[in-house]
Amino acid sequence: MREKKASKLTPEQQKIISIIVTVLQVVVVILAITLSAIVLANPNINNNEVGSGSVKLLPVLTDSMKGPDGFEAGDLVIAGDPKNYDVNNLEVGTVITFVTTINGVDRLNTHRIIKSEIVDATGERAYYTQGDAITSQDPGFVLASDVLAVYKFHLKGIGKAIAWLQEPTHFLLVIVLPLIALFIYNIIILIRMIMTAKMAKVEEEKEKLIAEKESLSLDEEEIKRRAIEEFLKSRDAAPETDPAPGIDPAPEIDVATDTDPE
Repeated sequence: MREKKASKLTPEQQKIISIIVTVLQVVVVILAITLSAIVLANPNINNNEVGSGSVKLLPVLTDSMKGPDGFEAGDLVIAGDPKNYDVNNLEVGTVITFVTTINGVDRLNTHRIIKSEIVDATGERAYYTQGDAITSQDPGFVLASDVLAVYKFHLKGIGKAIAWLQEPTHFLLVIVLPLIALFIYNIIILIRMIMTAKMAKVEEEKEKLIAEKESLSLDEEEIKRRAIEEFLKSRDAAPETDPAPGIDPAPEIDVATDTDPE
């Protein structure tokens, strides 16, 4: 039993598939650009950096701020640049980001201000902080000049993905390699389009030459036909030839046969 051949796509189906592929490519590119901007503008928080932009994106790594008005591990904190705030007069209850020492290692910490005071003659303020889920105050205090970011709001569950993408290997696998594959795919499509256009031009030239050849062949046949018609017309129009003058035509001879009776 013979297998049925796969039916070819109709032009409408091909157009729909082309539109879907194009939309997917646009979505992938936009997503890759957005994630790249986020990752590049906000260095890995393990390096105790918050980025130089006016908006700081800070993945949350622990549940120290878990609570009704707080956030938890896996969330993404959106914070503002302290330059845009009067950091020497922040109110109690404001959540700030600063560097603190945890188990002998310097880490970024985002906790809530529970009280503040002026610490020296310069008038600089010191802030005392505490996590919403922690029952004890953070050790030491944070000077106004050491505030790295001021909390605005947070997004649930996004921080884990950002923190994961900040790893070089993950960034390469999720962002760089797909963009390279997409670039190669579009190069292949471009080459195919160029080759198709060239083949179509060759076919067009071929059809043109065939048409010209057929036209010449028809012209030759027409010339022959017209020549034959002209020849026949000229022959039919030629006058009959008269005898030469002074020459009488030969008389007709009647032969009579007399039969004598015996």
